[in-house]
Formats: sequence, C-alpha cells, structure tokens
Amino acid sequence: MSVAPSAKARDLHGVPRPDPEQRLRLVRAGSAEAEGARFAAKMFVAEDGGPIRTIVGDGHRHYTGEEHSQKTGRSNPYDGATEHALIIESELRSDVWTYRTQAFRLRLLVGVSVREWICDHLRHVRVDGVDVVEAIECKPNLSFLDDDERAVQTAVGAVMRGMGWRHRVLYLRDVEGSGERQVNFGEIYARQTRHVPEDVLDVFDRMCDEKPDVTFRDLREALHSDRVMGTSLAHAMICRGRVQFDLDRYLFDPMPVRLVPAKICTDVFGF
Repeated sequence: MSVAPSAKARDLHGVPRPDPEQRLRLVRAGSAEAEGARFAAKMFVAEDGGPIRTIVGDGHRHYTGEEHSQKTGRSNPYDGATEHALIIESELRSDVWTYRTQAFRLRLLVGVSVREWICDHLRHVRVDGVDVVEAIECKPNLSFLDDDERAVQTAVGAVMRGMGWRHRVLYLRDVEGSGERQVNFGEIYARQTRHVPEDVLDVFDRMCDEKPDVTFRDLREALHSDRVMGTSLAHAMICRGRVQFDLDRYLFDPMPVRLVPAKICTDVFGF
C-alpha cells in the first residue's frame, strides 16, 4: 500500500545515499541557489541569530530557564536539566569555541511523514586544529528514546552527516559525569559573571605568551595576591574559554592548566 505525501512533504526528498564528493548544502530560501533545488530538509532559524524558541511561562513540567554566556555573549534558554548542564560544559571547555541553544528547527521526512526537530544545543568544537560542528539532542535518560523518537533521531543524523556535521544524543549522566566534574561545574560556573579588570587581563595575556603551561596556583597568585579573589578571577577566565584543564578532575592548586590565546572565531554554522 502506498501513502500519498502531504503538502508539506512534496518538496522534501529525504537524504540521498552518502557521497563523500557531494555534501548537502545550506541555501537560503528564495535565493538563486534555492531555485530548482531538491531539499533533503528545511531549516528554520531566528532572524536575529538567537534561539528559535524561548522558554516562557510557568506551565512547564520540568526544569527550565535561561543562562547568559560570557563566552558567546548570548542568552541561552534551556528546557530540562540535561540542557542546563550542557550549557555549563560548553562554557567551561576551552575547545568549545561557540555554541547556541534552541538553535534551529529542522523539517524533514521520517518515513513518509513530515516531522520537525529542534536542535537543543549546537556547538563549534576545535580538536587538534579540526573544526567540528555538533548538533545535539538532550534527553534525561535512555527511557525517553522510544521507537518513534529513535526514527526521528536516525533521520536527523542522516541530514547532519550529509552536511558534514556530527549528530549526538546526550543523556544527563553523560554531561554531569563524575562527582569531581560536578564539583567543578558548581564552583567554577558560579564565578561566570565575575568582572575581570583590564590590568588583570593584561597579566593573563602576558602569562599566556610567556609561559602558557602553569599550575592553577601559579595562575591564581598571578591574578591576585588574595587567595579567594585570585581563585574567582581564574574561574572567570575559565568561563571565557581561556584556560584548558581536565574537567573530570577537581581543580585545585597543584593541577596543571594551559592558558589559551584569545580566540578569533568565525561563524562556521552558515546561518
């Protein structure tokens, strides 16, 4: 038995078989490039580059809110504990250059049905000089991935891979990790909004140029003679993506850290 496609489905053609020589491309609706194109999916983004939806009202069944990012200068809504934890991880990891939450809505074919998927977390990661874009679906745990949701994520994954992006499904336990990681999350992210004066930034940049590999004690003592103040300033620099360290080991004085030069980040997302 065949099923007639809906009106929404008529201009969607699914994802072609993988071809390393020909990736899917992002083209803007109404542009010359879009004329005559066969669409594997349609992506909807906010005109101002912000989240495609915001978390408003008080009728939600679980943990929701919004976090400002020192790293990106954006406001990031989240819907659930996994999305919130992932904001903290992306803020503290120096290899995450930029990120957005609720970044876009994707309309695509799943079997013969048109479905929509909102990207919970989109981030640009640079690993060993290689740029990777991760489009992430957040779930509390595996029980939230039923057969229908698996089909949606499989279709989304095919589109993302066709674009050269990496599609991931992350659960709360994956992001929160060990007890040491959770302590780092709480202690360091609490200093996210700590103001860093220009003279302290100058000291940090000189250290970065002259001796980037130091201990955490070296860093905090260079930033301020007072232990508490020096620690809070060092934590604030971590939230700016300027300090590389092992997030899964509790950060204390003898821990080795590496100071990272200021990033000149271009938008690799394409929208």
